[in-house]
Amino acid sequence: MSSLTAIGQAQEAGSRWGLRMVDLKHAVKVEATIRFLAEAATGSCMGGTWKHAVVEAKTTHNEKFFPLAEPLAYQIENGVLTLGRTTVCDGYLFMSGKSEKAAIHGTYDAVSIGAGEKLGYFTLKKLP
Repeated sequence: MSSLTAIGQAQEAGSRWGLRMVDLKHAVKVEATIRFLAEAATGSCMGGTWKHAVVEAKTTHNEKFFPLAEPLAYQIENGVLTLGRTTVCDGYLFMSGKSEKAAIHGTYDAVSIGAGEKLGYFTLKKLP
């Protein structure tokens, strides 16, 4: 039940999460604070129910690794959170993972029609 609680908290309007992204060699590329919003994301090329996520703060940032300056969206489907860039059609960058206790861990991938490439890993931890 605790895994569903952490995922469900991402849907709470205004919930804040600490994001840490690493490349395939586990070198830190991004550390930021993300706020999940309840409002629907518009302009998505992906099907599904996407909501806005905004970057509140950046402490470590590599825009080429993950573009924090671009609009972000998230969805939760079957207990899996997917967060990333949905407005660049056929050039999606997604973090996807199931929760474990008070955190969400998963992979970071580049996805296009008929192809995908793992770029790294991520952790999201709920902030007070």
